[in-house]
Amino acid sequence: MKNNAFRGLIVGLACVGIAAAALVGCGTTDSAGTAAYTPGTYTAVGQGNFGDVEVSVTFSATKIVSITVGEHGETPGLSDPALEGIPAAIVKGQTLAVDTVSGATHSSEAVLSAVADCVKQAGGDVEALKAKKGAKAAKGARIEKSADVVIVGGGGAGLAAAVSAAQSGAKVVLIEKAAALGGNTIRSGGVQNAVDPARQKAVKMTAPLIGDLKSILDAKEADFGEFAPVVATLKGQIRDYLASGSDVLFDSVELHMYHSYIGGKRVDLKGQEIHGELALVRTLAEGSPKAIEWLESLGLKFNDGIGTVLGALWPRTHSNTKPVGTGYVTVLSETAAKLGVEIMLETKAEELLVEKGRVVGVKATKADGAPVVLRASKGVVMATGGFGANPEMRAKYNTYWPSMPLSMPTTNTADATGDGIVMGEKAGAKLVGMGFIQLMPSSHPVSGALSGGLWGSAETQVFVNKQGKRFVNEYAERDVLASAALKQTDGIFYIICDQDSAGNPQPGSKNGWGDDVDTLIRNHDVYKADTLAGLEEQLGMPAGSLQAEIAKYNGYIASGTDPDFGKRNFGAPLVKPPFYATIRSPSVHHTMGGLAIDASARVLDASGKAIPGFYAAGEVTGGIHAGNRLGGNAIADIMVFGRIAGASAASSK
Repeated sequence: MKNNAFRGLIVGLACVGIAAAALVGCGTTDSAGTAAYTPGTYTAVGQGNFGDVEVSVTFSATKIVSITVGEHGETPGLSDPALEGIPAAIVKGQTLAVDTVSGATHSSEAVLSAVADCVKQAGGDVEALKAKKGAKAAKGARIEKSADVVIVGGGGAGLAAAVSAAQSGAKVVLIEKAAALGGNTIRSGGVQNAVDPARQKAVKMTAPLIGDLKSILDAKEADFGEFAPVVATLKGQIRDYLASGSDVLFDSVELHMYHSYIGGKRVDLKGQEIHGELALVRTLAEGSPKAIEWLESLGLKFNDGIGTVLGALWPRTHSNTKPVGTGYVTVLSETAAKLGVEIMLETKAEELLVEKGRVVGVKATKADGAPVVLRASKGVVMATGGFGANPEMRAKYNTYWPSMPLSMPTTNTADATGDGIVMGEKAGAKLVGMGFIQLMPSSHPVSGALSGGLWGSAETQVFVNKQGKRFVNEYAERDVLASAALKQTDGIFYIICDQDSAGNPQPGSKNGWGDDVDTLIRNHDVYKADTLAGLEEQLGMPAGSLQAEIAKYNGYIASGTDPDFGKRNFGAPLVKPPFYATIRSPSVHHTMGGLAIDASARVLDASGKAIPGFYAAGEVTGGIHAGNRLGGNAIADIMVFGRIAGASAASSK
């Protein structure tokens, strides 16, 4: 089976740890006791997140003998519980009445659909198998455990907190409601913003970037409120840099803070203004370079290059050598295991235990119904993520977008339902910024996922609508991009690349997400042509429209100005065939609001006081990104505040 990098992280369904090919069920026959299937092996495909999932099923005359998953393009780690657990459960129970795996619904449905097709090919009764219930597992026995620190959530923030707490000498238990670790981190682009003088030395400044710095010199410090001293310091740094004559990329903690401030300062539909909290933004900007060093010390390797992920506003975006967010999850989970962290998967937290105003533990439930009580002598860290996959909660809190349809897809795992926010509020936590929800402009129009396409750094991206026309400055913030995209026909647009800006894909190669490029093209997630005219024809654009638009855009690159939309930071001209178009549409990406915390990751109550024993990190919190998060700041957030939360909890008295 492909994509088994996370086999060690997975707890499957009822039959985890048993190879599906070796499982033999009870068998079925028709009412006369004759054979139910024509013996043999049959193959079919189901539609997963990113194309076909191939499944082969072997039948005897009376039973499903084995199921093997073949070629597929599903996300490593995230899909494994479904691709391994669903076949095993089908074989064990001789039934298609199998629950999908939380967090891997589309992969689960792909396997079930393909197996049903094979059953039909073999002459079996699909509806009878769908109606047949497998043996109901007995409810598990009550579980009670004690630890110094309990972590709720097994994504990047929770894993960072677990490792940090364990490194501080704490006994740690981490619970995760899904069947695998990773959360939204493993689905993310896996890039991290950080000021990095060493890697900056290889990057040259450009005239547009220098122009951006000079424009900051004209800013009025009084307009920045509590960030005024930051802007004053930044102005001094810029003047010194310009006077030095250096051509090396300029960056600083204060510039990162400045971008986070302007990127996040927003006014909602009710006229309420929000911006990032100074102490939290400073902690993020100062801590991210240290977090990269920490991750490197644990074994994660970062690439030397620095780019600009969509909506980051400056070239300070780092990538590591592993696809998407898998590197963070792999390194942190392996380190956690070495440090003795106990990890309990398929364990859903439901209530915080509070005694005399202090959070002292968590009540949870295992997938088999077993009640779980975990007591924490030092602290509980909430790291359950946001509520991007909870349409009702999104609609309830949204005050930023004119509408928030329940049907809008999301980049998030299905488990991002706001559990930690609800539990925290019941325990007395203050909520901040809940009305602000970020849409990712460049998402798959059906699945809502980030992956499934071809593009490069934000400088190189060109967005065109169905008429072949640009409609926005592609270097702008994500909410600006998403708002513009939603105004296009059907909310659809295309990212146009040439061979170079697409990353020089070759036959049989994969993109940065691990998707097979040939499969993406075959499924029309990506369109490929030797000429721009060929792309126009495939996309149904007016003849000559895309050719004229790209020629005009290449002219803007040459002149360094974009009179149409004001883009100033460009990549290379799009001239090298073949050319590619990735179809995209906005989807829900990040919920900015959540539990109020301080710079020590302590959760605050309505009066602003820290709740004893209660800490939080990651998307479950609010106050850092304000109204709009910069691209690349989420991984910085979960690593910086995850580390802080774990260490703070471990040192609690």
